[in-house]
Amino acid sequence: MKKSERLNQELIFLSDKKRFNLQDLMDNFQISKRTALRDIASLEELGLALYAEAGRAGGYSLIQEDLLTKIYFNSDEVAAIFFALKAMEQLKETPFNESFQMISQKLLKNLAPSRQQQALASQAAVSFFNTPAVHHNPYLRLLMESILHDSLVRANFKGQQVLLQPCQLFFRDGNWLFAAYDLVGQAFWNYRCDQLQDCTEQAAVPNKLSLAELKQKQLEFEHDNSGQEFKILLNHRGQEHFLKNLYPNMQLEHEGGTTYLTGSYTPRTFEYLIDYLLTFGLNAKIITPEELRRSFKERLAAILDQYS
Repeated sequence: MKKSERLNQELIFLSDKKRFNLQDLMDNFQISKRTALRDIASLEELGLALYAEAGRAGGYSLIQEDLLTKIYFNSDEVAAIFFALKAMEQLKETPFNESFQMISQKLLKNLAPSRQQQALASQAAVSFFNTPAVHHNPYLRLLMESILHDSLVRANFKGQQVLLQPCQLFFRDGNWLFAAYDLVGQAFWNYRCDQLQDCTEQAAVPNKLSLAELKQKQLEFEHDNSGQEFKILLNHRGQEHFLKNLYPNMQLEHEGGTTYLTGSYTPRTFEYLIDYLLTFGLNAKIITPEELRRSFKERLAAILDQYS
């Protein structure tokens, strides 16, 4: 391993520690005592704040700082970072205080002029056509913090007061959503973030769950409420459409030379499923159940009526 790579790995290794000794570096990175001492001197030059403690039980203590220690990246790593930021720049609203575009500009200013030109050229050479957020989402930061703190939120959702414990934020088809456990209804659902009103974090609630407990409860709920199974025949273009628009509780099944989309739905997700299946056009055919076939044909008839 090159010295520059080893120093970066050592910075990561020490990032969550309050103190360490030479033996920690020697054992983790298979280096000699002399090399470990030289590395510590180099880490200080890079900005790692530490001080030595004398004595038999001595070592090095790290001075905790809010700002992250500098880490140096090679050309490919820099290009990869800007590539990722380019892919995310259409997300104007995020759970964080800074936009991806502002982060990109901040990183760009810290590069040498030649590196700046390379980064700008690589960004100009690539475009991502993702769906931007369609609605304003004022509670993303609050929801993110409630997930990290294992806390509850009380909100007005479509005119109804709900007490929820969020467990995951996700972005799909231009909408921010979050998965949460409804403590009153004792059910897991996905909620549109833009449809929340008066959302506040609830402190010191005794019956809240840890994130691990939430995930386990979610698995149990989905198992016990799997709902009605469906089976849909797909052609090749239908398979591609599904793979570009993956949804939970659905999967592809191959039987001989035929491919089916299978999964399940509940009364709550029934209308969403019909809307989703309409996006397949002629590339999907509902096999079972009859309830889904009938409702799908009724939706098609309603669409045709608009042109009669």
